[in-house]
Amino acid sequence: MARLETERRVEAGWMLPGAHPRPVPAAGRRAHWGAWLFLILAAGLLALAAALGTAFYEYHFANLIYPGVEMAGIPLGNMTLDEASQAIQDALTPYPGQPIVLRYETQRWVLSPADLGVGVDAQASAAQAFSVGRRHGSSQPGQGLSAYITGQWQAFWSDLSDQWSALCFDRIITPTISVNEGLADYQLLHIAQEVNEAPEEGLLTISGLDVIATPGRAGRMMDIDSTRAALLAAVRAGNGGDVDLVVRQMPPLVTSVDQAAAKATALLSQPLTLSVASQGDTQHFAVDRATLRQWLQITPVGQPDGSVQLGIQIKQDYVDEYLKGIADQVNHPVHDALLDFDDTTQQLKVVAPSQVGEELDLAGSTQVISAALLSGQRQITLPLTIRQPAIDMNKIGEMGITELVSEATTGFAGSTSGRVHNIINAASKLNNAVVAPGQEFSFDKYVGDVTMANGFVDSLIIAGDRTEVGIGGGVCQVSTTIFQAAARGGFPITARTPHSYVVGYYGKPGLDATIYTPDVDFRFVNDTGHYLLIKTEVNTERSQLTFRFYGTRPNRTVEISDPTITNVTPPLKSLYQEDATLGPGIIRQVDYANSGEDVVVTRTIDNANGTVKQDQFVSHYQPWRAVYLYGPGTELPAGALDSTP
Repeated sequence: MARLETERRVEAGWMLPGAHPRPVPAAGRRAHWGAWLFLILAAGLLALAAALGTAFYEYHFANLIYPGVEMAGIPLGNMTLDEASQAIQDALTPYPGQPIVLRYETQRWVLSPADLGVGVDAQASAAQAFSVGRRHGSSQPGQGLSAYITGQWQAFWSDLSDQWSALCFDRIITPTISVNEGLADYQLLHIAQEVNEAPEEGLLTISGLDVIATPGRAGRMMDIDSTRAALLAAVRAGNGGDVDLVVRQMPPLVTSVDQAAAKATALLSQPLTLSVASQGDTQHFAVDRATLRQWLQITPVGQPDGSVQLGIQIKQDYVDEYLKGIADQVNHPVHDALLDFDDTTQQLKVVAPSQVGEELDLAGSTQVISAALLSGQRQITLPLTIRQPAIDMNKIGEMGITELVSEATTGFAGSTSGRVHNIINAASKLNNAVVAPGQEFSFDKYVGDVTMANGFVDSLIIAGDRTEVGIGGGVCQVSTTIFQAAARGGFPITARTPHSYVVGYYGKPGLDATIYTPDVDFRFVNDTGHYLLIKTEVNTERSQLTFRFYGTRPNRTVEISDPTITNVTPPLKSLYQEDATLGPGIIRQVDYANSGEDVVVTRTIDNANGTVKQDQFVSHYQPWRAVYLYGPGTELPAGALDSTP
């Protein structure tokens, strides 16, 4: 038994191996166990006393701030929340904080707490003081003991440490600060007005002939949001001091203008020479520097990085105007050959030669000038547009004008001098006209407007349902005659309008054609495959107008039927009109009575290949009256004026 006890003591480290324990009396062993029991009991009593003390301390300060808590020199211990809030409000209103100094480079702006609307949040500050020693527990009595009992040792000791630290060493609490951000923004906006500077864009101007380049300069802008954040952080820290403004650089869009200035200077350094080679002769035109100055335009050009560079462009409309000014000296109009056909020799001859036209290519010249100037060229050759004559005197042998194809003659006996004048004028505009193969002939195109400016005079014309004096009477004699020649030649008629009534000058009804430029036209197509030469002849002695078409006669025969007349109505009563140009007792008939009627004329074309084509010319004529002119004081037949409208 003694040996076993010895081994236990060795294993427990009470004695060294090999030593011999002293025998312990039984009474000693009982005394040893009693000491341990006493110590355990004492420790328990102490822990209970500490817990009870803590509970009592918490209970006493359940609604009070723990002792030792201070804020801005104000002792807040043993105060309730309301008492502490009032004490803070009284002591820190107005807020006695340090001013904030905003800085930018050498500039300073001092802002007091009042300038920023700084004040203390008394309730939040009191709550902050009240939270000392209660960060992990609560204000309920016994909460510390409860934490102790339930094993929340860390929370218990943390709150107890805060309470003990405040009691022994004081706890200084920073007050919770409020700032009127609207007032702070107002101060910052005013400072920004002093700090901000707009960037200055690079400029390029031309004064006279001098190029003036002004480089761009960066601006600056205060970042109000970032500056406000730094300012509020400093204010809430309660230390005052310096705060640097946050200022952003604002680069200009246009920074460098050197390249554009160099180009503009080079463009204005010397005159520009333009050359035009026309009709074997070269003409030169010098564009002086002052004119070049007017051609230059400074334009902004956006870059991929968002910046802008100044460029030099040429004002094309200015160049166009300049070129128009020299075009008259350069251009040579195209002239068609004037042809005639000699019936005796059956030969086509040239009456007036053709001429190749040359025109300054305005659009092309403007582009050439712009490109050349911008590339630094000072000698520029301008392009010309060459226009070949439609009737080339060197190619008349290829035109196929070898014989008479068709002709027509109408009479104008009894016409007034004005009417005869207009017939001659209109016929002359059509004489020597040449119609190309497949081309559509237009009467209006050759004759033009029937106006006094175009050589026409007053004469009797058909206006609605009556005959009256107007410009161009007699022109329809010409359009009717050419219509008849075209019809007899078998040419396709593409536009033809009959008169309102049957006109006695034109022969049988149904083969007339009226015109009224520019709305009513007469047109036909040259389908012979060769050129067609139109010749006119006005025989005033015989009062006859003749149209002859020369070319290559197509292998076809044309037959025009007599008119088929239906729906005949009697003519109207005669009309008498006074004419101051006639002497007393003179009566002259200028228009003749005609019945109203519908007329159809059929044209049959037999082609050599055996095909036959028929077409019809349909006319609707109103009934018409005879028209008489009489001189003033002329005695008229009984009842003559009764029919006068």
